Amino acid sequence: MPITSVTSSITSPGLQAARLFEEKGVAPRTLMAPPAEAQPGQSPAGGPGFEDLVKGFVGDVNHLQVRGGRAIDALAAGEISDVHQVTVAVAEAGMALDLLLQVRNRVTEAFQEVMRMQV
Repeated sequence: MPITSVTSSITSPGLQAARLFEEKGVAPRTLMAPPAEAQPGQSPAGGPGFEDLVKGFVGDVNHLQVRGGRAIDALAAGEISDVHQVTVAVAEAGMALDLLLQVRNRVTEAFQEVMRMQV
């Protein structure tokens, strides 16, 4: 890998992430600028609420899991001859699930820490 591509990925991770989301067909979740008044179900900052973000992330992970399962089924049925495609789909699904579990663990730890605070 050329040094310029390594340094460009280090200097602009946001662009790399956006390009990755576009390639995979997954819409990134972003917070919007705050409007004058928040709508029901939205955060006070005007973006989607925490519940909406979690539902969206879980939906994305579920989509990747289903896609990986379908790839395995297609390989077993002989519809796909490229094992690499199946391996990549299953690896993406596994990494997405691992990330979701880590986020869940961090949120649980933060909640427990808040509950331990004395007022």
